Amino acid sequence: MSAIKRIFGLLWALMGVGIVPLVIKQAMKEIAAKPSEENWIFWSIVIVVLMPIIAFSLITFGVFALKGEYDTLEDIQ
Repeated sequence: MSAIKRIFGLLWALMGVGIVPLVIKQAMKEIAAKPSEENWIFWSIVIVVLMPIIAFSLITFGVFALKGEYDTLEDIQ
């Protein structure tokens, strides 16, 4: 079970790193398609506020899982 936790830890850490360029790319596409003030405000909030929170959380959770911090939390039977 701990091997699965470590594999998913790596997956979550990679997802945290990979989400940054994907969100920026999507924001550029959306703003180019409809360059309104509403879109600028929405994507600014997503990039400046939400993306760092989500990316940092995924990376932190993944690193802890890779280090084995969750190995003591075994399944309750």
